[in-house]
Amino acid sequence: MSDITKPPSFQRLVLVLCLAWVALNASLLIGKSVMPWDAMDEFYPTVFFNAHSLRLGLAPWWNPSIYSGYPQIADPQGMLFSPLLMAWMLLREAPGPVWFSWGVLLHLLMGGIAMLAFLRQDKVNAAGALIGATVYMAGGVAASRLEHTPIVVAYGYAPVVLLFLRHFLARPKLRHAVLLGLAAGALAVHLVQVTYLFVLALIAYCIIGTAQRWRSYSTQDRWRWIGGMVAASVCALALALPQLLFSWAFMSVSNRATMALSDAAGASLDARTFLSLLAPNALHALRGSYDGPASVVEAYLYIGAIPLLAMLALPRAWRARHGRSSLVFFGIVALFACLYMFGVHTPLYRWLYDWMPGMQHFRRPSDGAYLLNFSLAIMAGIAASQLNLQCRRDITILLTVAMCWLAGASLDMRVEGMRWPAFTLLAAACAALALWRLQKPGSEWRATLWLLAVLIVDYRCFNLNGRFNQMKDTAQAFQNSPIVKFLSNEARESPPGLAPRIETQDTSAAWDNLMTVQGLWSTQGYNPLRYSLYEQWYGARASSAAAAGTTAFNPGPGGPVSRLLGARYLVIGHRDGAATLQPSNGYRRILSEKDAELWSTDLAYPRLLNPTHVRLFAAGVLPDASLFAATDFRNTLLLTPRDRHDASTERPLASACTGRVNAAVVNATPTQQHIRVQAQDSGWVVVSELDFPGWQAELDGKAISIHRGNGMFRAVCVPAGEHDLHFRFHPWAMVAYAWLHAGIKH
Repeated sequence: MSDITKPPSFQRLVLVLCLAWVALNASLLIGKSVMPWDAMDEFYPTVFFNAHSLRLGLAPWWNPSIYSGYPQIADPQGMLFSPLLMAWMLLREAPGPVWFSWGVLLHLLMGGIAMLAFLRQDKVNAAGALIGATVYMAGGVAASRLEHTPIVVAYGYAPVVLLFLRHFLARPKLRHAVLLGLAAGALAVHLVQVTYLFVLALIAYCIIGTAQRWRSYSTQDRWRWIGGMVAASVCALALALPQLLFSWAFMSVSNRATMALSDAAGASLDARTFLSLLAPNALHALRGSYDGPASVVEAYLYIGAIPLLAMLALPRAWRARHGRSSLVFFGIVALFACLYMFGVHTPLYRWLYDWMPGMQHFRRPSDGAYLLNFSLAIMAGIAASQLNLQCRRDITILLTVAMCWLAGASLDMRVEGMRWPAFTLLAAACAALALWRLQKPGSEWRATLWLLAVLIVDYRCFNLNGRFNQMKDTAQAFQNSPIVKFLSNEARESPPGLAPRIETQDTSAAWDNLMTVQGLWSTQGYNPLRYSLYEQWYGARASSAAAAGTTAFNPGPGGPVSRLLGARYLVIGHRDGAATLQPSNGYRRILSEKDAELWSTDLAYPRLLNPTHVRLFAAGVLPDASLFAATDFRNTLLLTPRDRHDASTERPLASACTGRVNAAVVNATPTQQHIRVQAQDSGWVVVSELDFPGWQAELDGKAISIHRGNGMFRAVCVPAGEHDLHFRFHPWAMVAYAWLHAGIKH
């Protein structure tokens, strides 16, 4: 059979798609650049902590490096239960940013292969399948939002679930059901809004697909469908339920148990967004001052000149019948995605917020753009399969228009005051070269490869041209900082569990979660989700680059709560070459570099306190801020009970537990502290660690009550004698606490 008539095998298409993936992401794969922004400053340290802890045989349930302690297992974006990403990170002893980039991008390749298979099942030809899969991997927000790692990973699983769901509906067998359940569970462990939207779309696909096939099922097939759905649900829940429960428990005591509708306003897109579908720099998302809705990465929809032109063949695809049901379904999904991503600008989002369970936990309607890009990939693939690639006239028109389109896009990159990136003309040049090479008769496969080459160069010139997915290795730069080296040495020389904490002000985002990679302990971090009690007393914020957080009990660096946390060091970032903050008395500057200064104080309290005087407050009554500031916490404990029950149990202890106690940390890991205590009479041990649900105490192997002292710290009353005191974090105890106290504000 000749090459003209013989279609390429699926394996051959996968190989070509893998080569396209390499070409699209080469700079990240070879380490010339790393994943951008949040991917490196927030999510890489998170995944590094998970993998590094597991390799050391430690449970990564609790991260002491950020926010003075953080329930890592309960972070909806923590990715501890992400099966393939965690397995990938565990392959290396010290996985670096490049290894991390590979792990994330491999999820896009996995999704691209699944998309390829899905389109081929719709009898889409090689050109359509490759174009659709490439749009899925690097079109629109799939390219512009590589920084949002949990979203990217969830997006990678979506076509896998769709493919397995189609297999199951076609042949409801147990094997297909198990694969569907495992894929759905792997998707569901990523508790982001994109997962929520894809789950809704997949449920709709399942319902419609089942309704279409139910009459054709035999009685045996119907029972297999029921049993298969049960098996798939069990598999999915086995993977996803722990993350769901842990995250729910954390959110119940967090700063954002629910989100107000008004919180979605800033991330709602509008009609201007569609300009970026046609012209990549229409809103100056790539170059110049961005002037569109939401953020520069959220309102980017460009899927390339070739796919957009191929969409003109949709009427022909409709008449061809192949893939018609997919066109209808994903056309509706695309419409829904557009309405959804407009957020508060349309009544739909407001209605969903009021009536759809779970909607109150999200704040970014622009995440609907992922659903749109997914749908456009399928629609573009089906439409492209109708292009007559052996017709010289059609190819000439297609590539001529594409060449002019891409040349115009390059000229649009000429922004006043900035150097024109002339290399973007390569996209138009590639289209011109393809036009010249395809003037001679050839196979459909040859034309397919040229169209794919034009799309790849198009994406390399625009979607992946540097602003969205390329940046310098901030992790390496952070590690090489003289201040970081000094602090790392201090941490290594500290006794176990007694590393000094660090405060940050006006620093870059690298000074937040990258602390974890260096084993440093900070009062700050980078995450929208924070412990509400900690925020109330300390004033934590989303990142140290955000406006300084202050409270009545901690009006600034070196405040009473900072001292109780043992914050011995303060890092102040530079803006315009100078520090924006001068710390109060008691600090001395010990190091200065280009971007930051390091200050130190001797006023921080020890990590273990043994007060002999107690002041008990009623439940819900906070101490006066001036009284709090004047208290010497070495000698005085302010008992601030969680509720009335705690207050009643603490009342007798306030007068009876007044002895002097000697306490020393024997050893510590992120999830436990072992403290040796000696007391002549019953006395208090107060540790500068958060009183967070899930932490439990044992004295000589027997449970002992933890009390809330000094606003947000753990305090225990120990009897006379020598004892071993253990604090341990139990995630399921956190869930039990949230269940018992559901609806009660603490």
